[in-house]
Amino acid sequence: MTFSSQDFKKIQWALLLLIACLLIVSAAVWGSLAQQKTATQRHNSAITAEKEMAANLMRARNEEQELRDKITRYETLKQRGIVGTEQRLDWIDLIKHITAARHITKLEYEFAPQRKIDATLLPDSAEAGGMSLMASQMHVQLSLLHEGELLDFLDDLRTAAPALIQVRACHLARNVRGPADLTDTAQRGTKPQLSAECTLEWLTLKTNNTP
Repeated sequence: MTFSSQDFKKIQWALLLLIACLLIVSAAVWGSLAQQKTATQRHNSAITAEKEMAANLMRARNEEQELRDKITRYETLKQRGIVGTEQRLDWIDLIKHITAARHITKLEYEFAPQRKIDATLLPDSAEAGGMSLMASQMHVQLSLLHEGELLDFLDDLRTAAPALIQVRACHLARNVRGPADLTDTAQRGTKPQLSAECTLEWLTLKTNNTP
């Protein structure tokens, strides 16, 4: 079957219409694919933005909670008298009270002058947040009936002192007994059996604008 020029003239408009329809369909398909791609990109961008917002919100909440915890700890330390000028007279009264309450036979102590903690001993240096960590070293000698009295004394200090108590060193030695002590069994349980020497650090926080 052959087409003549007359046959082509009869179908040329139909061919043109077909080509136009194909172009329109192709354009519609391309536009639909482009819109789908754009929608997918926007959807992915929205998901990414939502995740970033959720992460930022979680980070903000964590920072807020951390700040609240720090404020709570600061207020607790402030109420205990750990923040500010050291309350050495209160320390002395507390030591007297514990000595009497625990019936410690002998307790002698001496405080060294207050000093700033060496910055190399702390992870963020001695000064942070406008405050300095201060220390007053205490050397104490005790006569004890048993080891438990020393532990009780240290626990009482940590619980009630308007300072943070850190034990640097403690040495215990059994008292030398004379012949009378060995034979006097009635007095053996009431006389000090041990001697202790300890070095303690009384730590406080001092604001840098405090004189």
